[in-house]
Amino acid sequence: MEEPQSARESNISYWVVAKVNNAQIETDSETSRIRAALVNSGQHTFEEAEEKLNNSRLCVFIGVEAARTPAGQAAFLTATLTGARCFGEVAFHGHCDEALLLPLPIPATTLSEAAVLFGAQLARERFSCRTICIGSGLKSFDEWSVQASWNGWTATIAPVSNQTAIGRSDCALAGVAAGALAVGQAFLAEQGDRRAGRKVQTLSLWNPETSVHYAHQTGPAFRQVYLPTKLWLIGLGNLGQSYLWSLAMLPYPAPEDVLLFLQDDQEIGKENWGTSVLVQRGRYNILKTRVAEEWATGRGFKVRRIDRRLDENLQRSDIEPGVALAGLDRMPVRRLLGRRGFEYIIDAGLGATVDDYCKLRLNVFDSERSPATHFDGVEDQTVYVAERLKQMPAYQELARSRGDGGCGAAMLAESSVAVPFVSAVAGALAITQAIRIASGYAHHVGITGDLRELTSVRATLGGRSERVTVPSTLATA
Repeated sequence: MEEPQSARESNISYWVVAKVNNAQIETDSETSRIRAALVNSGQHTFEEAEEKLNNSRLCVFIGVEAARTPAGQAAFLTATLTGARCFGEVAFHGHCDEALLLPLPIPATTLSEAAVLFGAQLARERFSCRTICIGSGLKSFDEWSVQASWNGWTATIAPVSNQTAIGRSDCALAGVAAGALAVGQAFLAEQGDRRAGRKVQTLSLWNPETSVHYAHQTGPAFRQVYLPTKLWLIGLGNLGQSYLWSLAMLPYPAPEDVLLFLQDDQEIGKENWGTSVLVQRGRYNILKTRVAEEWATGRGFKVRRIDRRLDENLQRSDIEPGVALAGLDRMPVRRLLGRRGFEYIIDAGLGATVDDYCKLRLNVFDSERSPATHFDGVEDQTVYVAERLKQMPAYQELARSRGDGGCGAAMLAESSVAVPFVSAVAGALAITQAIRIASGYAHHVGITGDLRELTSVRATLGGRSERVTVPSTLATA
């Protein structure tokens, strides 16, 4: 498949544009990987999917009690940030003038200012839309609505008519998960899932294996856990940026003691805005490591950038971070992770098709578990999925209208379906595992689940290593 000469010479991304019904449709747009969830279902053309996303509306409301807590603010800002990428318009209202408690590296002093920076707008009037209510004690709405609440390390979503009281609010990570899960339910409802937001669902970040029946087991108070101070992040796309989003929420007593190695060799593309939470709209064609570095140093962390991909030549030294957080989407490089000298590897993977994009899998590897062995025989399905998608009417129509021999349609078919609310939940789970390791608790060797239905979450608790001491500091919350 030959890329146009002009695109190669200018070293810029080639954005495919198709004419459908005499309208210009930018098929590789900022939300192309989100839009793929609609197109790849077979129910929408590219034009119809683009229009549906652009016309969708979401409103985020926060109660006064929630607005004054770390978990409540994390839920609100995660909901506005991920919602602004999944909906055409996001408005917010409620108690949004509260001072920003979270130490995020942004030029904002209030919740309202932060929400505007993340792409939402203050609601000036009441309009019909789907509504997310952050906190408890809120009234029910005539339209579809869902509540996000929390208790310690546990996130809960529920119909507003059957809302639950918020509990211990010291864990911002539970707020991240609650806000992201609520956006996920709103997105699914917008796509016609009648079950979305209709029942109470819980997810415990600390004990995912007990989420369904023991949500009251909230885990230790945040001031009783230790936070990791040395981490190596590999892959800074949607997963890697979600790790950084959650890390920035943590109450480090001395952020200058935190050292992050940030590794990636790719540049930000236009399509990354929809899926990667730290990408600023319109700021493209710069290294992902640069975006991550700016966020981390703005938070006060020390950073070492590695602007190259992971390969067999990289080997960690004893004085470098021993805990790796990986967000990679190809199996060959994931198999290499265990041979680079890391003491722990926290590896997250997300679904990539219309059938499984709400699914996640988290593995924690140590000296007794190898990624090479775990992923032996597991191969990428990109080529197979792309060939199947190219037979769908929407892709065939694109190939005919483009007149490029199917090049543009093939490029889009090879791109995975991805939504930012799933990676946000995966990021909160991954950082929780890093905290468990730093605090001397046994880690979970595997966590799987589908965010459509949280009863699907399964987790296996492993052993505790006595041989490795992870650099850490006691949380201040």
